[in-house]
Amino acid sequence: MKLRSLHICLALLALVPAMLPAAERTVAAAKPGSVAFAGSSAVSTTLLEALDPQPASTTEAATAALAAIGGEHYWLLPGNGVRLAFDLGSLPAGLSAAQMRRCVLRVVASEVRYVREHEAVAAVVELAVRRVGETRPLAALRDLRPDRPVSLNPDNGRLCEAVAEAAAAPARRLELELYTATARASSLLHGRAPAEDTIRHASSAPRLVIQYAPDAAAAAATKGWHQPQHDAGHSGRGDSNPAHGPSGFELQALPLPAVGEDAGPGLLAERPLLWRDQVIAVQRGKRNFLVVLDGKGALLWSSEIGGGVVQRAPVIGPQGLLYLVTEDAVRAWDLEARGALRHRFVLPELAPQMPVRLAPFTKPTVGEDGSLYLVLGDGVDGVLGLDARLRPFLFFGLHEGAGTITPGSPALSTDGRYVAVPNGEGAVLVDLHDPAEAERLVFGDGTAGSGWRHHLPVAGMRAGEWIFSGYDAEDGTGTVWAFAGRAPRWQASGGTSTQPVLAPDGRVCFVQDGALNVRGFGPGDAGRRFGDGLCASSNPVMDGAGNLFFWCSGTLHGFAPDGRALFVGQRFADGPEENLALALGADGSLWTANANGGELLVFRPRFSPPPAPPAARHQRR
Repeated sequence: MKLRSLHICLALLALVPAMLPAAERTVAAAKPGSVAFAGSSAVSTTLLEALDPQPASTTEAATAALAAIGGEHYWLLPGNGVRLAFDLGSLPAGLSAAQMRRCVLRVVASEVRYVREHEAVAAVVELAVRRVGETRPLAALRDLRPDRPVSLNPDNGRLCEAVAEAAAAPARRLELELYTATARASSLLHGRAPAEDTIRHASSAPRLVIQYAPDAAAAAATKGWHQPQHDAGHSGRGDSNPAHGPSGFELQALPLPAVGEDAGPGLLAERPLLWRDQVIAVQRGKRNFLVVLDGKGALLWSSEIGGGVVQRAPVIGPQGLLYLVTEDAVRAWDLEARGALRHRFVLPELAPQMPVRLAPFTKPTVGEDGSLYLVLGDGVDGVLGLDARLRPFLFFGLHEGAGTITPGSPALSTDGRYVAVPNGEGAVLVDLHDPAEAERLVFGDGTAGSGWRHHLPVAGMRAGEWIFSGYDAEDGTGTVWAFAGRAPRWQASGGTSTQPVLAPDGRVCFVQDGALNVRGFGPGDAGRRFGDGLCASSNPVMDGAGNLFFWCSGTLHGFAPDGRALFVGQRFADGPEENLALALGADGSLWTANANGGELLVFRPRFSPPPAPPAARHQRR
């Protein structure tokens, strides 16, 4: 089922020929029932908002005032175009058109009409776009109508070429002009969202969307554990890639340093995060502090980041900005500049001094380009997207037939194009290129009970693959759903299930009914079960080699990719609490903290020498 807004969406798409997103390229399977993926980098999506569009007139400059109405709407008239400027500074330096997978220019019209015999009527209007100062169009639309979205693929990826050329220039700024040659036509285009309602109109602002394959070296420089399950797709798989799995772990407690004038240790906001070789923690209290430690727990620096109740644990964007949601605002703190405040977005108020809160049990998700996604509650009930500078670019309401009971957290697809949000009866997939429409996935069984809690959605390795899961806190049941496109592939119902993790080969791992379950995306794939009498009271985490670790009420478990136990469940009698949130370091360490505790806890891996290969029985003379 598709959910459609009442606005008119005009998308100009530039597809580089013969290039598919990395997640859609596969190679032949090694054996029946297995999937092998081409080894290429992920695809990032950057969404850029127009910078105060200024009208560009081909007639007298005095007529330019006709094109703008308070910056919120722009008239597109024959001989009087609309100029859009985009700051390309957030794109990686040296990004070429060959690295770009897709470039989309999107505008939204609230009216499309022309005058016929002094009467304004709906009509077909031609629209074109060109770089400012040029006459040759990058693309032209010949079917602009008021009741349905229209898209066009320019030949030879000319929009991507224009983006790459402008990004290489010193100003790193792309200026485009929308114009029409349709006689007596006029179109009213949305501009910036009105100040009194920036959220509701966020999706209507002009934007430039760029999908590209990031440089491998740049991706390596941002390694760490930046959000609850590592990445925007919540794979739960970290950067550590040992030659063989650990034989056990040693627990170390690291007291949080005393910071601030009162020299008293604070309480940690959920789990620590890992950025490069540093451990990042937020100590909350009457005043909140950003604390940065080295891998041994020594304080590198700290910074006071204001007061206010911390709603959720922070997340870190690839540019080194730490995003924190407090009771009244979202703020971005720069880890490269010792915690300097860079950006701020004030949450809208439901009533004076009553700002909207995040939906219960949901967590923020940060994209590969630094965009931030939140699920709002308190009757606003929608998905809010903020760019890296915390400017709204997306809002999609979760009502209008989509279901508002127990919404879950957002996740981004492998190609960065879709954001998925589960709700009580299914999930909504919002297209970031065209957020006027969304696909709705329906779960096999209803999960609308008041006690239902969604785990984080997991994006599969191929476009269109999703894993949704959750549990009922009242009756102890749980379900995992696998989707490929709109078709459900399988459903695993039983006892409470853990947060799923995505293995390097694309299979899904989760603990349910006393065993480790490993399943692929094949229709009806029953998968395999390993272990006996297992439980999990933490999020499972996996290293790059496919070794899986999870905590169960005082016992740490580890499994190899083939389902073999790496070590007998390791008991820590005086260790952490029953329920933990784990983060995996680049050296294979597991970082966590007790709820409301004043110390960090780290499980350091022990690696025994690998077994020597058996001696050859016969040797050649």
